Amino acid sequence: MTDIQFLDYLIELGETAIPPSHEEASYRYLPLSWNSLTDDKLILLFKGLVIYEEFLISIGQKIGSATQTKFVYNEIRKRRLDNDYSLGNWAFVYSSNPYVPLDSGNRHGATTIFEYLGWQREVADRTYQEQVDAVKRKEEKKRLKAEAHAERLKKKEERDRLLGYKKD
Repeated sequence: MTDIQFLDYLIELGETAIPPSHEEASYRYLPLSWNSLTDDKLILLFKGLVIYEEFLISIGQKIGSATQTKFVYNEIRKRRLDNDYSLGNWAFVYSSNPYVPLDSGNRHGATTIFEYLGWQREVADRTYQEQVDAVKRKEEKKRLKAEAHAERLKKKEERDRLLGYKKD
């Protein structure tokens, strides 16, 4: 099968959603021309690729982070073809590969892309809050240190005055 035939096959697979039945299927890379597809063809390619890769996984082939779906999905997102994440959610639920479609490698127990994105937001919010709190702690430590220093200077001046080292 030539590169163009393989690309057409994946697009057709995305349209029909009928998984392959031949077990001689093997993993191969997309031809470079895939990113010049029309929006509709790109979406069908993505669906076909998800179905194809899931079939390969079901017959024992390992794909993992080598998945090409993440690159196709990135192009879909870049073209703003899945702003509501419905296509990404379909792939997230359909595929057993944790790298599909977001290249995350760990879904952290999420069963939908929306749960996963919510988890990501929580982590980002928590990280941001930890950074804000660290800055506040640092500023408070600096303030307390300055106050302690001022208090030491005040006591030294008082002691110097009492001992007669300094005149009023």
